[in-house]
Amino acid sequence: MKLPKEFEAYTEKLMGSELYAQLLQGLAEEPHAFVRTNPFKGASFAICGSKGTVEWYEHGHWFADRPNFTFDPLLHAGVYYVQEKSSMFLAQVLRQHITGPVTMLDMCAAPGGKSTLARVVLPAGSLLVCNEPVKQRAQVLSENVQKCGIAEVIVTNNYPEEYRKAGLMFDVILCDVPCSGEGMFRKDANAIKEWSIGNVDKCSRLQREIVRSAWECLRPGGLLVYSTCTFNAKENEENVQWICKELKGEPVGVDICKEWNICGSLLSGFDAPVYRFIPRYVGDKDCVQGEGLFMAVLRKPGGKVDRKPSTTVKQQNKGRQPVKLNTIWLQNSDDFNIMQEGYSLIAIPKDMQSLYDAVADKLRVLHAGIRLGEVKGKDIVPDQSLALSLLLDREAFPIAELPYEQAIRFLRKEAVTLPIGTPKGFVLITYMGMPLGFEKHLGSRSNNLYPQEWRIKSTYMPDVAPQLYKLINDK
Repeated sequence: MKLPKEFEAYTEKLMGSELYAQLLQGLAEEPHAFVRTNPFKGASFAICGSKGTVEWYEHGHWFADRPNFTFDPLLHAGVYYVQEKSSMFLAQVLRQHITGPVTMLDMCAAPGGKSTLARVVLPAGSLLVCNEPVKQRAQVLSENVQKCGIAEVIVTNNYPEEYRKAGLMFDVILCDVPCSGEGMFRKDANAIKEWSIGNVDKCSRLQREIVRSAWECLRPGGLLVYSTCTFNAKENEENVQWICKELKGEPVGVDICKEWNICGSLLSGFDAPVYRFIPRYVGDKDCVQGEGLFMAVLRKPGGKVDRKPSTTVKQQNKGRQPVKLNTIWLQNSDDFNIMQEGYSLIAIPKDMQSLYDAVADKLRVLHAGIRLGEVKGKDIVPDQSLALSLLLDREAFPIAELPYEQAIRFLRKEAVTLPIGTPKGFVLITYMGMPLGFEKHLGSRSNNLYPQEWRIKSTYMPDVAPQLYKLINDK
């Protein structure tokens, strides 16, 4: 790996010769693969081939070799998420400092790893808004949120400044800010090619702009979690120092174990609690390190964070009309308000209604709650969001369980062969018992309703399915 000379000189001076030598050895090692099991969908599965769990998150696992994740239907069903080990440290932060229901914003959320992790670990009754300014990336974020299956989430596509102007307030804000990407050098050769001192400075300025907007959206006593995937102090410690001085943020510590091999501040004269993850060579193949990550937690002065979610923005109902349906295909249906927006029917958790109205009236919402379906004539065509929801009422649809090859064909949005005896109408497609989406069975043929933009584009077909998970009761 050939690193930029300016990077080498700066980073060795920052880290010191010993730690920098460990970094170089770590970068020379092949990266491992990590996954995070969705505890709400993975309860009936046992993981196969895992070499160990992630120290700070019990549902995280690592593999010596990288499986072909794309061709595992269970990934598309939301049973697990491919996420780098260091990023899972967010679970340690949230579980230590958030003990009651909160309203949380993930300001720069795509592709959704930290958002879906946060949604899983936040206390019951919490609400999450995850935002991505770049439209194409926001669509990927929306897809991954829907695969997670939890209803109390809103996905938006806005710039941080638009959030500031909207006047919305949150108890917790995650700013996983765009950065120079030094922590991705081992995994992405383009990150090396695109690196420059000028880009580091540009990123540092952008990061401060994002944090300044986010800070105005943070309630007094609220927590800001600041993170990057880079090594330099300009985007890390110096920005935290700026938050403390300029915005009066108060650094908050996180409990860690020495064996986790996490570094603290590398900036001379700045000893606030910050957490650096470096792909260090530690001489022990079983002590697997993740990629580069920096994380710090800061509290806004003014009291504690744990309060019931609320919003002060008045509902305006822009084109949204409440509707009543004979069936809405959901468990616990009384906990939802059903809204129609154009031809789309969405189910909004009642506890999230005021927040949803506030967000929808001010910002661009891509997804919220559970999208039930689309009105077409006298039919309601069930939506992919419904299929993947944890609250889907499976008794509302006939089920067609597909073998591996047919499941991949379905995920490519190709024609599939349904089991003999499958009734006509809308059919829920499953693989290993997990919903993948819907078909409309017409008798002699069926229409694949899997979203075009989600389909597997490769025509490659593995000989066997990736063996990451097996059913617990499978003999």
